[in-house]
Amino acid sequence: MWFGLPDASRADQTITKLAAEEHQTDWGMRIISDRSSIYDGSGYHYGSVWPLFTGWASVGEYRYHRELPAYLNLRSNALLGVDGALGHFTEVLSGDYNQSFATSSPHQIWSAAMVISPILRGMLGLEIDAAKHEMKLAPHIPADWTSVGIHNVHVGGVNVDLQYRKTMDSVVLEAKRTGTGDCWIEFSPAFSLRTQIVSVEMNGRPVPFKVQPSSNDQHLLARFPLNGGPNNLVIHMKNDFGLSLNSELPPLGSASRGLRVIIQSWNASKTQLTLQVSGRAGSAYEMSVWNSGQISSVEGAVLTKNGKLEIRIPAGPSESYVPQDVEIRFGR
Repeated sequence: MWFGLPDASRADQTITKLAAEEHQTDWGMRIISDRSSIYDGSGYHYGSVWPLFTGWASVGEYRYHRELPAYLNLRSNALLGVDGALGHFTEVLSGDYNQSFATSSPHQIWSAAMVISPILRGMLGLEIDAAKHEMKLAPHIPADWTSVGIHNVHVGGVNVDLQYRKTMDSVVLEAKRTGTGDCWIEFSPAFSLRTQIVSVEMNGRPVPFKVQPSSNDQHLLARFPLNGGPNNLVIHMKNDFGLSLNSELPPLGSASRGLRVIIQSWNASKTQLTLQVSGRAGSAYEMSVWNSGQISSVEGAVLTKNGKLEIRIPAGPSESYVPQDVEIRFGR
């Protein structure tokens, strides 16, 4: 999935397995399922959590448009850098508890790299082709982020700075360049399948675009030359919508307790979004909602007064994970 080799349906099935609690922990991805007959959370190759594998999973999940589990894995790796000696990313952790192995390298370069790669290759979808003088940017920005800056990107002899901003009805990409030579940008941001693209403009003039849907989201595609003056691309849209989940690491030595978002599926008319989630029995979770005013009703959760989605997991055996379906309904 890192290289985009499986077809979309097979990759989607794999990601659904990886996103569930049998593989996913709050601190990363188990290398095998905890339901396997050979699973051992303290075994180096038999169920431990490698940030390396977590980063591979994140990039693959972003590539196949599953941004919620992808961001969970990216965030799990990033939080390791502030969970102890600042900036240190351990080699391997227990599959059962938030605890690195005593024999683990305390700072492993491939673990640190699996914060950077999921940001650049995954969340930002950044690709550079110096021979073609082209930059591709296909971001899956978390729904509750309203701005992102990307600086000092080299495309051949050109140096590029980018600023992404979002409001309820627009996305703006400001691009500046220095250096010599041609440079093209292919900008392909992800939107909810409910979002309707109205128009795209560059410096106030219409720009041709395409919309490329997948089963989980849709990407607007616009390509333009990066000139020496202002390059302000504005996407006008309506009915934009999004969900986001900000996880945290549990206390050192503790088991997982975070929410898992396993599947998102829309009906044909895009008036209903169904989430399959799982969480610790009897626990409550909040998800941030972008443009919550569109929601007409919710089943399996509660839309709070401050626009959050509150999900209460049914009771079950202590420390077990219990599934829950959430249906979000919209007006027309």
